[in-house]
Amino acid sequence: MSRTFRASCVVALFVACAPKEDFTPQIKVTPGAASRINLLQSKQAKASARPTRVTRMERGHELLGPNAIGKAGDWVVENDEVVFVIDQLGSSAGFAESGGNVVDAADAKGREDELGQLFTYFGTFPRQGVYQSLRPFTNEDGSAGIVVSGFELYEGSLKVSTTYTLRPNDRALLIETTLQNGGPTEIGGLGLGDAVQWGGAEKFAPGKSLGFKGASKSAFVGGVGRRASYALAPTEGDVDAVSGSSWTDTKAREVSIAPGASVSYSRVFLVGPRPDTAGIVSELAKATGADVGRVSVALVSSVGKPVLAEPGCKAILSSESGAPLMSLVASKDGFGGEVPPGKYLVSFSGGAGRKGLSAPQPVTVVKEGDARAVLTVSDAGRIFGQCDDAHGHVPCKVTIEGTATTRTPDFGSAHVAGPAKNQITTHDGAFDVPVAPGTYRVTLSHGPETALVTYEETAIANQRVGRISKLSRVVDTSGYVSTDFHQHTMLGADAPVAFRDRVISNAAEDVEVAVSTEHNVVVDLQPIVEELGLAKFLVHLPGDEITTDASKQPWGHANVIPMDLDETKPRGGAPSVSGKTAHEVFEEVRKMTTPHVLQVNHPRAGITGYFDQMGFDPKTGLGSKPGYDPGFDAVEVWNGRDVHVREKVFVDFMAMLRTSHPVTATADTDTHGIVGHEPGFPRTYVRVTKDDALEEWNDARTEDLVKGVSDRRDVVLTNGPFVKVSANGAPIGGVAKAKNKKVTVVVHVESAPWVEVKEVRVVRASSPDSPVTKAIVMKALPSGAMAADVSLVLDAKSDDAFVVLASGETPMTPVFQGDSKEIAPFAMTGAIWIDADGDGVSLGRK
Repeated sequence: MSRTFRASCVVALFVACAPKEDFTPQIKVTPGAASRINLLQSKQAKASARPTRVTRMERGHELLGPNAIGKAGDWVVENDEVVFVIDQLGSSAGFAESGGNVVDAADAKGREDELGQLFTYFGTFPRQGVYQSLRPFTNEDGSAGIVVSGFELYEGSLKVSTTYTLRPNDRALLIETTLQNGGPTEIGGLGLGDAVQWGGAEKFAPGKSLGFKGASKSAFVGGVGRRASYALAPTEGDVDAVSGSSWTDTKAREVSIAPGASVSYSRVFLVGPRPDTAGIVSELAKATGADVGRVSVALVSSVGKPVLAEPGCKAILSSESGAPLMSLVASKDGFGGEVPPGKYLVSFSGGAGRKGLSAPQPVTVVKEGDARAVLTVSDAGRIFGQCDDAHGHVPCKVTIEGTATTRTPDFGSAHVAGPAKNQITTHDGAFDVPVAPGTYRVTLSHGPETALVTYEETAIANQRVGRISKLSRVVDTSGYVSTDFHQHTMLGADAPVAFRDRVISNAAEDVEVAVSTEHNVVVDLQPIVEELGLAKFLVHLPGDEITTDASKQPWGHANVIPMDLDETKPRGGAPSVSGKTAHEVFEEVRKMTTPHVLQVNHPRAGITGYFDQMGFDPKTGLGSKPGYDPGFDAVEVWNGRDVHVREKVFVDFMAMLRTSHPVTATADTDTHGIVGHEPGFPRTYVRVTKDDALEEWNDARTEDLVKGVSDRRDVVLTNGPFVKVSANGAPIGGVAKAKNKKVTVVVHVESAPWVEVKEVRVVRASSPDSPVTKAIVMKALPSGAMAADVSLVLDAKSDDAFVVLASGETPMTPVFQGDSKEIAPFAMTGAIWIDADGDGVSLGRK
């Protein structure tokens, strides 16, 4: 950003007390900033700068980067510094209800985008501007931009107009929004702000840690990725914000608008010069008219020999007391950048397999000066390897932990395939990563059916060490395919994961059938599966997560699996749900000609939960609110790692069985990430007619999979153990005929050695609070799996249904990380119905 934003104010540094994290100084934008950010030409502007350009995007000119979604026909606003993409009218992405919003943003040189999207937010999600007209413009001073106009989502009489303006030298887009009440009555309860889906960038704010959640009040909020950095700053005062996993909702102030009156608010959206926080801070400082200097970092070895600072090397600038303030990342242009004047301590934070050896170095940055810090770093070693199985290379996950005094490596953001945090997700089994010299424990995994390979590797400076390892599939799941029916990518805007990375993560975790379920968007990732040569490991089916958040009366989320992708239609042909009841949408889905599964997602998730919104009563097994429709095939009993909600939905599931509403239980991840939110944990095994030769998958097998869920109902929900059950010979999903008022239940539990199961429970729909519990001792099988068998007899005085649960208490580390209860082994079967009176029917199940 150039100094076209004329001002004279100071940059104040305030630091919160949390020394383990990466913090930024707080920039205080003084009152009156809005009048300064007026796009007048300043003396500092480069006379030779080319004017800003506004063009329609052509096919083949899309931005780079994993989160770029701009396509031909969208609008590009760019200068020689930065580029922004505003999507065309008639399209929409993520939670934005129309086009006319910022969907991509990048440095103009690298053109690598990591943003999800940015759209207006009027105090209550998802209230926003819905645009109907779009007009590009250019000005004599070289600035240019886009004006979009429409109305507010819930108030058609509330007109909304947003202007995006970019000057020739600026790194920030000026965004000005006006709301005008064209109705006869006052409209209140409005907030003026924006919703930001950060995409691949991890959010931060002054005084807050990278990736923080919760409330913040500061001069700006920002995001830092691997390729780009961003900041959103109001032009007047501080911004109140609430942040979640990958999003931030801001609110400058609350307003009520009288008839005929209007209100306006302005803010800037900045693209940083590097993927660090120092670049954001310096650019915002210059925007307020404050001075900046420069700090550069030189690296040397333990013997004083110069060391190349590879891109990704990171330094931390701290206060004199040692509190971290800003990060500075090396790029292809060097290791340095502008920062506000002051006294700092500079330390090496990591990157490229090196660790810092010297104490933090003091530097003093002065206006327009160049301070230099020389830091001593270790040489780097490398660890490589190859995962194979009996048939050749196999996708796998590699977990690397430091032993004894060796520090566990951090390869960066958790939402990417390849190196991320201390894991590597690889599609072909090969890995080769830089690490600091030391001894490491390496664990190779490939889903719950495969035994782990664990070994120690000693990394030596300037050497490359490694080995080829053979992974063995030991658990017998023949007859079933493993599925994850609920997954997200960056196309849904609230997840940072790129398409390719999502495919690789599924293959590495041995998910055999994965379904893309974006919010009201259909996408097909099977072409990427084939491009990566993964067709024999993975099938990817397009689906849709019906999302009603934008309705005045939202009723929750539901999946349609599969969906036909139609690229000629908005959102890939996903059904329109705005303003429709659940019954209306379900009826539309049931009329689809393609066989499908209609699944209720996370039903106890509050505003996004179908049972919560529809007043589901476990006594009746039905919802009590208007529009409730019981005609769904499956209910997501287990969503992600939240075991407490799983227990609550389990009660609802048993209530449906008890009240003669047969439905299939499923387990999905609802994954929005990779490390810590791996696909397939939990997963649903579905019995199918043919479970091998995935590369030969066709429409008939998709139909058979649908039948497996909606008709056979022979499923196993698990994060590790596999369970086989029969009752008087009837399989899971079947109807067991009682003999002499008795049913004999035979249970076989099998797991890989790293999945420890201790207990089996049989839970009946008629008496869920009185399960039959059996302790088990797992014993080794010749295959290498661990197994146990249980047989028990149930009384069958009346029709009933039951499920079998298998569980353990030992967390499945290091394959998974997190709360010990959430990563403890657990499995649940689909229901088996008991026909006590011999009429061939039990609780609505034939």
